[in-house]
This record gives sequence, structure tokens and C-alpha cells, in this order.
Amino acid sequence: MFFKLEKEQSNYMLAQPETGMGYQKLEACKNGSYQKERFLVLNSEIAIEMNGSESEYVRKVINEGLSAIKMKAQFITLTSRSVLSERQFSNMVNESGSENQKGAIDNPVVNADGKEVFIRLSAFEDDNRIDQVGKRLLPGSYTTTEEDYRRCKTSNYDPIERYALPNNNEIKIAFHIRPWDTNTLQRGMVQPANGKNGGGDEAYFANGTSIGIKESR
Repeated sequence: MFFKLEKEQSNYMLAQPETGMGYQKLEACKNGSYQKERFLVLNSEIAIEMNGSESEYVRKVINEGLSAIKMKAQFITLTSRSVLSERQFSNMVNESGSENQKGAIDNPVVNADGKEVFIRLSAFEDDNRIDQVGKRLLPGSYTTTEEDYRRCKTSNYDPIERYALPNNNEIKIAFHIRPWDTNTLQRGMVQPANGKNGGGDEAYFANGTSIGIKESR
């Protein structure tokens, strides 16, 4: 089942790092309960119970659109909230990572060169991780590299599989981000997640980016 988060809870999620590109995995209690449950959170607004059927609800959210879903979804209040990192969630569900390459958060922080372009794939045109006014990527967000994205397209790789996205729908929106050379990031390989193998390049921007975004489809 899916729920919509109240404004305060949505703002909290937006201030927390992503688990992977385009999603967060959250451990929390429903209001009035002391039992911890796991939720898949999309765009910091929609929480989906992780009970084995989440992929069907993700498909429904994407097909119907966020606005339509938010109009009919019930509000939920979550307490004792903890957003799980890629590594934490993999350890919980015994999803083994790559033996050869680490995920971005397990690698050193480096500076951008001011020239390289990064790609953020999104199911939503109003991706809340993109500050449309400041034209920047918010802190705690994932992307891939433009080079890897082009390789994915020219080689007919499945981007859902390559970037371990939490849905099986075609991704039609790609935000192009060129960080300044004062911005920092961590580079790595997308680890297995969401029942997908991963294997693509990923970049994690703990502090977000400065201005400089253009959008294409």
C-alpha cells in the first residue's frame, strides 16, 4: 500500500541522503505503533510499504502520476525514522555487493573538474532532488556519469537494471548536471539493489552541487 507524507515529514526526507538514485529506503514506525517497518519513499513524498508488492505500487505511482496518487492516498505519520544507506539495506536483506568495485559512498571524496556532465535519471519531471530555482542538485543525491549513460544507450543496456532503479517502467527524464570544480563527489559502481544487478557508474554528491543544470528527455 502507498501513503503520502505530510509536509514536515516530506521535508525531513528531502534533507536526508538517498539510498540510491531516485529513492530512499526508510525504517520507521507508524504513528501509535512501536513496530519498525520498512518503506520505499519516492520523491520524498510517497511512502510504499515494503512487503514484496512494492514494485507494483511503484508502477502505479509512475503510470498515474504523483499528483493523481497524492489526491487519493492517505496521509501517514512515521516516527523513529531512519533512512538506510545502500550498504545498510544490502546488509539487512543479505543482498551481496560487487566483489570487485565498491559503491560510491565507500570511496574517497574527490573534486569535480568543472567540465564533466552527470546524469540523473528520474521518473518525475518535478524531481524534488533538483532545485529548479537554484538550478542545482540537492545534498545527498545520486547520479550516473554522462559517459556511462551514453554507453548504456548505445549498447542497448537496460538502464533500470544497470542503475538498479526501484521500478520496471521506462525512464524518460534525464537531468544533466555540470558541477563546478569547487563541488565534491564520490564515485563508484551501482551495487545490486531492488532485485537488479547494477553495474553502472554512480556518483554521490553528499553536499549537492552549485548552479548549472539543464534538462532533456
